[in-house]
Amino acid sequence: MAAPAASSAGGSIAQRFVAAHNADRAKHCAPPLTWSPKLEQVAQKWADSLRDQGCKFGHSGNNSYGENLAAGSSGILDPEATVKMWYDEISKYKFPDGGFSMETGHFTQVVWKGTSQVGCGKSTCNGMDIWVCNYEMAGNWEGQYRDNVLPLGCKS
Repeated sequence: MAAPAASSAGGSIAQRFVAAHNADRAKHCAPPLTWSPKLEQVAQKWADSLRDQGCKFGHSGNNSYGENLAAGSSGILDPEATVKMWYDEISKYKFPDGGFSMETGHFTQVVWKGTSQVGCGKSTCNGMDIWVCNYEMAGNWEGQYRDNVLPLGCKS
């Protein structure tokens, strides 16, 4: 996939992903993210790899960056719905002392205070869209949750 194309929903895919992340991050006093073309390339390469492996769904294992994945029927998951799905894991997170959980890892990466950049890519196969977003600095570091995942209202 080339650079994210403009969308009828207002703005490019990149702008929409950044805005959706930043709206949720603001609720937790996390600084806004900026779009990274480098991370977009990494994410797109992995999204294409998943497609090329027959719609496999799994993490890249690249420990240099944080990574969130989402998949759904083609056309259903736009940037806003994708970030909302990840953010909605907040209902299972235990403030202020939560740590990593498979049920909340997407949420904690979205609002991780130490993260400053995001880049996302998408592939489509078998009627399914696969979204990959990569983050720098990566979130979900044991022992750092209290400082990086603030509750609503931002009181640690």
